[in-house]
Amino acid sequence: MTSMMSFDIRLPIGGLFTVLGLIIGGYGLATASNPAHYESSQGVNINLWWGLVMLLFGVLLLAAAGRSRRAATARPARESAAGAATEEREKRLGLERERKRE
Repeated sequence: MTSMMSFDIRLPIGGLFTVLGLIIGGYGLATASNPAHYESSQGVNINLWWGLVMLLFGVLLLAAAGRSRRAATARPARESAAGAATEEREKRLGLERERKRE
């Protein structure tokens, strides 16, 4: 498996949402004492709430990517039916030598 095949799109997207959540949530915290700033949203601190939602979503994506990265380990070909058939076919055709097992 090449390094490009193991690229997980959840890493950059999770990082993006985490950083944006921190920025927007931080802005919401910094402007929380200004009620005039949130008159158009009926007094709800939209920046703080959506910053928290984006931060949570980003952290969940990063955690899922980290979990799948730890779970994806190489395993011998003989553990699957297709891998075992390929190993036997290569051995029969002389493409692979039998290794001594220690």
